[in-house]
Amino acid sequence: MILSKQGSLDNFCGIYSIVNAVSYLYIKKLKPKNLFLRLINQYHQKYNITDLINYGMTNVEMDNLIIDVLQQGYYYQHYPITVTMPYRNTSNLTTPQLFSQINRFLNKYPDKRTCVIIGTQYHWSVIRAMNSKFIYFSDSSNFNKAYRHSFSIVNHNKTYQINLDDIYFFERST
Repeated sequence: MILSKQGSLDNFCGIYSIVNAVSYLYIKKLKPKNLFLRLINQYHQKYNITDLINYGMTNVEMDNLIIDVLQQGYYYQHYPITVTMPYRNTSNLTTPQLFSQINRFLNKYPDKRTCVIIGTQYHWSVIRAMNSKFIYFSDSSNFNKAYRHSFSIVNHNKTYQINLDDIYFFERST
């Protein structure tokens, strides 16, 4: 018997990555299903939900969900998060430099939780930690750990390509 996993029947990984990022920042305080349903509803108000199922989410759609759901209203009041996109309109950055900067951000505040959402050509995921060899994820499809050399900002056939516009730094505000 073949079991279905998130992502094998839909392309909701962008929605799941937002839920996982907020859940990671607010352990045991957030009701993930409520946030998931709010994100789906908000997406459906602006975009075609069938396109999300078939093709996944763009960074423009991700931006709008973050602004519309996380940075105003109920979730902003109860789960304040600062979200930045530090690599928009950036060039001349190498993959090792990128990972060094992400690692610095993740370790910036020892007493404050941070995480990073990244998008590749296939998948959105949440980075919760990193070392010199591995990237550690909080992911909806059991993608928990990967070698850093498996990712690149340059298109290589044997790597996941990270688009610099698809990187979001999440920081718990309180």
